[in-house]
Amino acid sequence: MRRRPALAALLLLAAGAARGEAPSGLEIFTSPAKGYCVACHQVPEGAGPATRSDLGPRLEGKRMRELGKARLRALIADPTAANPDTVMPPFGRHKILSPTEIDRVVDYLDALP
Repeated sequence: MRRRPALAALLLLAAGAARGEAPSGLEIFTSPAKGYCVACHQVPEGAGPATRSDLGPRLEGKRMRELGKARLRALIADPTAANPDTVMPPFGRHKILSPTEIDRVVDYLDALP
């Protein structure tokens, strides 16, 4: 059976929403209705779905921690401030993600192996 990470992510979001829970950083990272970061980025094995995505840089825990949470948050909220030519959407400025959702993604990235 072929895995469908997008469907799995939607099911996780729906289950969390049904329980009244805010989605986790991983759920936001993998949700087509939210960040869908896996469309462009890879994470270390076991930290999220395996993808062949290579449009954005591979997200490794050490590099994420070197950037720091404040910088990660700024890059997610509005990456065009650091690079006007980026193809990454300004998730905060365009209100794709709420401030709380951005914080959850930052926490997820900071905890990557």
